[in-house]
Amino acid sequence: MHKYLLLKIRKPLVLGLCFLWIIGCVPLDQASTNLSTSSFPKKLHFDNRVYEQNIKTVRLYPIQDSYDDVIQPAVLALQSPRSLILEFDQLFGDFQSFYARLVHCNTNWEKSKLSNSDILVQFNEFPITEYQYSFGTRTPYVHYEWKVPHVKRSGNYLIKVYRQGNEADLILTRRFMIYDNRIQIDASVGISQGIVERDLNQQIDFSIRYPDFNIRNPLEDLHVIIKQNKRWDNAISGLSPTAVKEDLATIEYQFFNLETNFMGGNEFRFFDLRSLNILGQNIASIDRNENRVDAFILKDELNLHRIYGTFQDINGEYVIGNLESDPATITSDYVFVHFFLESPLRSEGVFILGALSDWKYIDDNLMTYDNQLNGYTKSVLLKQGWYNYIYYIPEEKDPYHYEGSYFETENLYEIFVYYSPIGAIADQLVGYSNITHNRRP
Repeated sequence: MHKYLLLKIRKPLVLGLCFLWIIGCVPLDQASTNLSTSSFPKKLHFDNRVYEQNIKTVRLYPIQDSYDDVIQPAVLALQSPRSLILEFDQLFGDFQSFYARLVHCNTNWEKSKLSNSDILVQFNEFPITEYQYSFGTRTPYVHYEWKVPHVKRSGNYLIKVYRQGNEADLILTRRFMIYDNRIQIDASVGISQGIVERDLNQQIDFSIRYPDFNIRNPLEDLHVIIKQNKRWDNAISGLSPTAVKEDLATIEYQFFNLETNFMGGNEFRFFDLRSLNILGQNIASIDRNENRVDAFILKDELNLHRIYGTFQDINGEYVIGNLESDPATITSDYVFVHFFLESPLRSEGVFILGALSDWKYIDDNLMTYDNQLNGYTKSVLLKQGWYNYIYYIPEEKDPYHYEGSYFETENLYEIFVYYSPIGAIADQLVGYSNITHNRRP
């Protein structure tokens, strides 16, 4: 992309970002006050959410045995010795006293009737005491980490993080799941049963085997949720079995009317922002000054008419990294990343989607059309690392208009099986399986 175009992209973004320019020039304690949104009340949402503007880069994942664990689902077996770790950054200001609490939820992510003593062996309020100050960064921040305690019951859980023991002063919420191996799930990803959808979609077929688990009414007591690439926005639920074979202790879910179809989408776009001194892949330029850094991604275009091409991605995730210094968690800087998508104006909103936006459709990742540039622009404040993303139109019948959709695309699928017998005070997560379609070597 030519430099003159990069400069033009910046103009419509200046007003929207000027408050952060100002923040960079004031004392840190004042900047913290400007960015904080700790006014009350804050409504609790039982999903992945951040409640204050200065809380960034929230991650929840299994404690690392390998480099890839940071992008793994926040799902563990009840019997597993492993733990989950929550980490996040608080931009500007000094250390603050944050606390965490766990909430057990039913299948529909409403609070269950279980008491604190039903799910934990200790008191259900945990101070977050592990923290480090950023080092050598233009944007100062405090990096927090918290090891999630082991729980006694399977099911859905919500982490609530709040300030100074005041549960009403919410900072963030995060979902995780704990499953008990009571059943076995046999799953496969195949070609769609729909004629038109064969080249576009991926169909999930699966069966449940329960030789050692008494399920009295499979049609009413079991609830299944299927997720693609850890997303909740397009998850499939409300499925009924297509066959129950009691003599074989097997329940089948094999559909013919697209009930378990996902659009395959395309391999994710990506950029490498692990260095601010050299241009990583798909970075056009980097502007640095005393108070901030701006990085401009190469111009993006419509992918719809190009043929499918195989390349490595991380299914919409991101990994924090810094090629110049360690540890990346506290030496990586925050950068204003400028996106530009060349496209005619559409009536529907166009979003930058991926783990970088928590897979949400909010103003923070909604693009703005620039008539002079004939395309969509957006600036997002991100920590240095390797990022995947796509351009997505959630209200369109073809949400992958800019990406194309292909059966061959690599995608991660997760299947959750919940058991909700009549009279139970809480739902149990009795089975879990994940499968990667067309996994790259």
